[in-house]
Amino acid sequence: MDDGHEDHGRAPEPISDFDRARRETVRYHEELYAAAELGQPGTWLARPHRLLTDALALLAADRPVVAYDLGAGIGRHTIPLLEELPAGSTVVAVDLLESALEHLRDAVPPGVGATLRTRAVDLSAFEFESAADLVFAFSAVEHLPDLAAVRRLLERARAALTPGGVLALGFVVDRFEVDADGERRPAMLESAMSSDEALELLSGVFPDATVADQRSDPSEVREQRDGESYTLTSTLLTWLATAPGDPTP
Repeated sequence: MDDGHEDHGRAPEPISDFDRARRETVRYHEELYAAAELGQPGTWLARPHRLLTDALALLAADRPVVAYDLGAGIGRHTIPLLEELPAGSTVVAVDLLESALEHLRDAVPPGVGATLRTRAVDLSAFEFESAADLVFAFSAVEHLPDLAAVRRLLERARAALTPGGVLALGFVVDRFEVDADGERRPAMLESAMSSDEALELLSGVFPDATVADQRSDPSEVREQRDGESYTLTSTLLTWLATAPGDPTP
């Protein structure tokens, strides 16, 4: 708004580390989704992660269920959920980017028996709208502002899970960048977590959960930002568990 007063010489407001990382996250995903499609070889959109198959194996197959895909993007895991869940199921896809959800809605194949619902919202402000038989979040929770926000989201997931409900999480942890000179620096990520911090959060929020599987897979990938090439190192921590109690018949 122009209030009639000129403001020469005022320095721009400093950008916080979180805002800088969030901008980089949005840039990266918007560019990827514009350049790649689901199933495209050579990208991480080529196929769903095995965590999804393992989670589906723990779900009831004889009745409709409600599943949440947090950080759904353009549907790497949402589309298989729609295809594999029992008829009458509901999949709620949540993502920060409305543009990604538009791609997802356009990608739903005809004839699937499950219903898709989408919510464009930051996960730090997300509230579950119904009980959940499955909460799936792959490379999503590390984009929250800090560990306290991650804990609050996990606590909301715990409250939403039905007895025997399935929780399937993939955390990117221990994330660093290595420049051309071999210097290591923290990666540009909203909420940098170590493996120990992630596991402490999980055991603290879900002390009574039955852990079905837990894995740590280190990786390295070449990336480029602002004309600079660097190596991104990280560990993918996957955690699959069921809530206490027997599933509702």
